[in-house]
Amino acid sequence: MKALKSLLAAALAFAFVAVASAQTTIHITGSTAFRKAAHQAIGNILNTGYTVGYSGTDLTKASQAVFSGTTKTGNYSVVIKTSWSGSAGGVQAVSQQSPVITVATWLQTGLTGSGLTGPYDAPAAAEVAFSDAYQASTAFTGTGFTTLHDTVVGVVPFVWTKGSSNDATVQASLANVTNMTPLIARLILSAGSPLSILTGTSSDSGVYVYPLGRDEDSGTRIDAFAEPGFGVFGSPIQYQPTIAGGVITSITAWPANTVNGISFPVGHSGYSSGGTLATALNTPVDSAARDTFGDKIALIAYFGVNDAASVNGGSNNLTYNGVAYSATAVAEGKYTFWSYEHLMYAPTFSGTAKTVADQIGTQISTVDGTASGVLLSSMNVSRTVEGGVIIHN
Repeated sequence: MKALKSLLAAALAFAFVAVASAQTTIHITGSTAFRKAAHQAIGNILNTGYTVGYSGTDLTKASQAVFSGTTKTGNYSVVIKTSWSGSAGGVQAVSQQSPVITVATWLQTGLTGSGLTGPYDAPAAAEVAFSDAYQASTAFTGTGFTTLHDTVVGVVPFVWTKGSSNDATVQASLANVTNMTPLIARLILSAGSPLSILTGTSSDSGVYVYPLGRDEDSGTRIDAFAEPGFGVFGSPIQYQPTIAGGVITSITAWPANTVNGISFPVGHSGYSSGGTLATALNTPVDSAARDTFGDKIALIAYFGVNDAASVNGGSNNLTYNGVAYSATAVAEGKYTFWSYEHLMYAPTFSGTAKTVADQIGTQISTVDGTASGVLLSSMNVSRTVEGGVIIHN
């Protein structure tokens, strides 16, 4: 009897190992602007009963997540891990040939619930990246980088968003800032601008508008620079605010920074995520704050639409060239501040992992793209590069 029980136990253990070994693990990184749609799509391709664990309190904004379950199509047993950094970093992680890029923040398999801060797997390479930009619009193309397979899965829109001030006079003037144009965007990114340029009121010239922005890892940055013709590799002067007591008391040019192994000078870099940028811009400028010339300060920044909603509930968003963002305005070509969302992987990527990655891409392109942008099927216009000419399909 004991021998039979031992044999049964061994058989069950073997079966468990066989099931575990049949699980396919997929690592996904890249665009923070499209993570809401990606996480939603992952959940929707899995059968009921899947488990999920994630950082933070909101899965749609989580920097890391781990899904475990079986797919509705094919019944594949999968563990899908996400660790979002930025579009350019995602492209680098999947395309760089040597040294191979590894990501250190993959949540361990089996974790469930919210607010997770680990434990993490040993650093591992990503197989899939989401990007708000074509690979050619990043620094990670050509010699030393694999040309990635690229599937366009959606359209990701962006907005310019103004900050607020505790100075009543400045706040009243900011109420008159409603629109952004390409030429004003280029001016603000390169040197800042008197508020009067945005309001058309000469008395506002004693207030200076400075840009907050994203770092060089960001696809949102690539598109914000491409759209007005500033150039995806242009050199801005972006700022870092000092926050104390719930207000912004001063600003300085963003410190010199190293991003994705590349060094950048003072003023060039910015926030590593749209969420932290939104938190900063949602903080009012103190009435006593002044720049180095003694002028009052106002702030402005660019966002994906999901992150912009965290700044005064989206009420501080500006029109672009006189057109307010809406899915219809994007689809018809009236609102031009948008780019394609890309799902990328190496040409050698294959098997169940590739099949499931493609299922995620299809789910986004046909259903869940609306969580972060506009469905491809609704687009009546197209373009071939970020900031490029828009043509009717």
